[in-house]
Amino acid sequence: MLHCDQLKQNRTVPTNAASAASATSTEAATDTAPAPTNTSTPPGPTATPTPSATVTPLPPAPTLSVGSPPVGGGSGLIAYTSDRDGNPEIYRQLLDGTGLKRLTFSEPEDRTPRWSPDGQWLLFLSRRDGDPEIHRMTADGTQRQRLTTDPNFDEFPAYSPDGAWVLFDSNRTGVFQIYTMRPDGSEQTLIAASNADDAVADWSPDGQQIVFQSRRESEAYQIYVMNADGSDPSRLTHTQARNYHPDWSPDGERIVFVSERDSQSELYLMSADGTEQVRLTFDLGTVRSPRWSPDSEWILFAADRAGNYDLYLIRTDGTDLRQLTNHPADDYSGEWGPPP
Repeated sequence: MLHCDQLKQNRTVPTNAASAASATSTEAATDTAPAPTNTSTPPGPTATPTPSATVTPLPPAPTLSVGSPPVGGGSGLIAYTSDRDGNPEIYRQLLDGTGLKRLTFSEPEDRTPRWSPDGQWLLFLSRRDGDPEIHRMTADGTQRQRLTTDPNFDEFPAYSPDGAWVLFDSNRTGVFQIYTMRPDGSEQTLIAASNADDAVADWSPDGQQIVFQSRRESEAYQIYVMNADGSDPSRLTHTQARNYHPDWSPDGERIVFVSERDSQSELYLMSADGTEQVRLTFDLGTVRSPRWSPDSEWILFAADRAGNYDLYLIRTDGTDLRQLTNHPADDYSGEWGPPP
């Protein structure tokens, strides 16, 4: 089954409500489409590129082990999207596979959950009201609230480290741009206007910077950082292939992301300044949506290694790969619960 986040890479972004519901989200442009063959254009005046880092591959793929993974410094809970009941819905479970609970029940899709820092709330994308909007609910699936009401795509929400703000991206201006809002949906503000897609943003652990993917200087998505107010953007990746889905480590030292520089999607790590780019996974099929453990020692991600997407863990040195879910349907967009 294809999801909205597995459809075509190239799209025409609608500028009116009538056509918005048929648009393709930025996740569609970052998961399964072939890597573009064009080369990056010279850096524009709005970003300061860093020198291209030398990529040092890790040892060959680790042997898969199945069992109870370590807690990773969190609550032991993960939230994720699954198609196991016929359409994308949000579930949670313990890392050892017990305590499975379905949290959403709607005929359209609900996906990409993100925990609040205190573990009390989950942000997510939902189409239950027609167009893709950002909602939140309590961690037990109750007290749901719709936060955005724009007829275009609103997606990829993420709480700030202090829980006071929410990042998200939207194509309400004609291209995907990054916005902030309060957790109740108020004070929605465009923080970084550009003429190209900016999307899939995440906060630095001190809340002072934002990492995101952008097409500002090339058709292929690249990873950038900027200040939390949208100023001083800097490009971190410089390849002809796409680099996307960045996530900042809780200790502030590294960024994990997906790259297609080796002709297929793999996980990479780099220092927060863009140096020391290192390949983390090898030959696991298509990988997507990496997330750090609260102790910055593990990466949670989805891969279609067995023909469908399941959730996996891997240490940051590329060892101890562990499978968390094993279901014929797709499980993806995993999110590690914060410390209790």
